[in-house]
Amino acid sequence: MVSKIKGTKDYSPSLANCKEVIKKQFYKQIKNFCFNIIETPIMEPVELYRRSVSESDIVKKEMYEFKDKGKRDIALRPEGTAGFIRALIENKWYVPNDEIKSTKFAYFGPMFRYEQPQKGRLRQFYQAGVETIMPKDQDLNPYQDAELIIMAWNILKSLNIDFVLKINSIGDLNSRILYQDNLKKYLQDYKNELTETSQERLNNNVLRILDDKIDSQKDFVKNAPKIDSFLSEKSKEYFDKLLYILDKNAIKYQKDSSLVRGLDYYDEVVYEFVSLSQNAGSQSTVIGGGRYSNLVKDLNGPDLYASGWGMGVDRLIDLMLDDKNHLFKDINNKIDVLIGASNINNLDKLFSLCILLRNYIPNIEFIPTPFKSKKLFEKAKKYNSTFLVCDDEKEGDNCFIIKNLLTNEKWIYKFSLLMDNKDEIITKFLKK
Repeated sequence: MVSKIKGTKDYSPSLANCKEVIKKQFYKQIKNFCFNIIETPIMEPVELYRRSVSESDIVKKEMYEFKDKGKRDIALRPEGTAGFIRALIENKWYVPNDEIKSTKFAYFGPMFRYEQPQKGRLRQFYQAGVETIMPKDQDLNPYQDAELIIMAWNILKSLNIDFVLKINSIGDLNSRILYQDNLKKYLQDYKNELTETSQERLNNNVLRILDDKIDSQKDFVKNAPKIDSFLSEKSKEYFDKLLYILDKNAIKYQKDSSLVRGLDYYDEVVYEFVSLSQNAGSQSTVIGGGRYSNLVKDLNGPDLYASGWGMGVDRLIDLMLDDKNHLFKDINNKIDVLIGASNINNLDKLFSLCILLRNYIPNIEFIPTPFKSKKLFEKAKKYNSTFLVCDDEKEGDNCFIIKNLLTNEKWIYKFSLLMDNKDEIITKFLKK
């Protein structure tokens, strides 16, 4: 037997249904906030990621890389932002036109990272993402970030996820360089007490030591200098204004000075939505994002402010299934209308009725083999159906019954008069 590749998974009907619920809520919010839906290739040149996230673990350890038949270095996309920026520049999406209604973009699709599989972390995983851009001839705008944070908040609330929003300012480029130098100098005295990974990060990504799962728990890391003391006045004003906007809109948050995010291109604000579920384990961050003011220019595009976040769809699926989330439970395995026959001679007529109704009513299932009326009723209850449509054993081959299982109402119609009564019949299903 050929088995699936390590770190991938098959989506059973329950998992696939759950993913569709998440996708539906995501698309509902991006429509409400006037985002453009885009798609980018799952393959990109390796160089794109080396230039955008060069010092991250993604490039150093986790990318799926290969040479194609043309000897080109190709990578399966490990995250969405770099591919979006490449597409933004190449297609000039930063210029509004009849197709591009705003400078706000959203996407949903699979990503790939070669890392050790565990709960909430796969080698192929689904991610939803949003990105916004703004010209630098305008002032740094906290409303742009506030809108993204509120949209993420709305999505998680709609999915009944219990979470906390953690937020931090990592300052502008000059503030961060000054802070990194001071942090590096401080941590050098404790170098031998750091893990091997953190010792490597001392020279190339010192901020990541602050949120390292092991070293972040050590007292000398907890007592390290805080970035607040190194922020420029402009960064302080921007961050304070953002928090003010969140306060005014009843968005609760926790300021976390150790929060830095794992990608190199972030500046100013960073944030994470962290699940409070006991089932989340170490993979508790379900949405993470922030501002990146230089990445577009670094990839040879125009000088633009940008901001965005990514949402881990598979982690949300795990939470919804583990917590037996009631929103998911309501749609899982539900068939609104079940149609079946007790008499084999009525299968053709009931099948034609089913095909007709599907033009007007969603979520209808037809049972292609005959069952006793009692068995059909049991199946309808099992599928949490609102309606059961079947033939009438008393009337023989001439009639069918529509039963509303919520109100116990029922209506009898003749097959021969189906088209004459079509509008009335459809109305019965629409009045749930």
